[in-house]
Amino acid sequence: MEKPLALQFVDIVDSTQLYERIGNVPAATLAQRVLAHLRLIIEANAGRVIKSLGDGLLAAFPTADDAVVSTLAMMEQQGDYGLRLRIGLHFGPVIQGREDLYGDACNVAARVEAIARAGEVLATDDLVQRLSPPLHRKTKLLNSISVKGKTTPIRVFQIRLTDEAEETVESTTVGLTLSNRPDDRGMLSLHMDYRDATVTMNRLLPRVTIGRQETSGLRILSRQTSRQHAVIDFSRESFILTDHSTNGTFVRTGDSLPVVLRRDSTKLVGSGLIGFGAEPRNAGEDHVVAFRGELA
Repeated sequence: MEKPLALQFVDIVDSTQLYERIGNVPAATLAQRVLAHLRLIIEANAGRVIKSLGDGLLAAFPTADDAVVSTLAMMEQQGDYGLRLRIGLHFGPVIQGREDLYGDACNVAARVEAIARAGEVLATDDLVQRLSPPLHRKTKLLNSISVKGKTTPIRVFQIRLTDEAEETVESTTVGLTLSNRPDDRGMLSLHMDYRDATVTMNRLLPRVTIGRQETSGLRILSRQTSRQHAVIDFSRESFILTDHSTNGTFVRTGDSLPVVLRRDSTKLVGSGLIGFGAEPRNAGEDHVVAFRGELA
């Protein structure tokens, strides 16, 4: 029998880098401490943890307000552990199994969590429209996304800790480290050129963040792009670009028309140009990165 619930997917961001930075045992211990604390927050707000998902959780709540109050508490306390969370929320009918929930609503909630950036909470229109006025004021409409199995796009909102006005459009950065090791040969690689810098991404460098922050390895100096604009992940022998920005990401492969991403993902193949915040016309523009795939 179906039952409508508010679903919450929570993920600890950059857990892979955490294991590399401090070692397997300390990282696993810290992750488990964080997850245990998240469980307490969930249970204190009428929620129930359905299952663990690696370094994340799936939880269910009877109301949208319960899910958002729990989420805001998590975001307020994430800094206590020096880690960031990303959270996706949705409200919809599910079927209760012995140790899991089933139904289209679970797929939607997981999709929303997957496109959230570090330290961000995203929620669907189905959940936001069920919020009480004080919590509804913390939401900001971002865009509509396509979800597998859905014929029409779903509206997605950002949930903020405060009721602040919308942020102004910011600039961007591609955050990575350079890799020119001789043992990179024989691997599938993605080369990205920006001004005088070249970044090579492969299984040794499986994630690239894009934004304006000074902590990033490569800064893209354009006011058309966002501080935390996008990420590129190397997964299953593919390079997947995911947009997290305000103005969108434009990917042009060869001479084809650009594909426009707005809170969505695409696979990078061949060679071409990426415009972070505006359409790319040539590689010399300050918001444009040239890319090319290579099997060396």
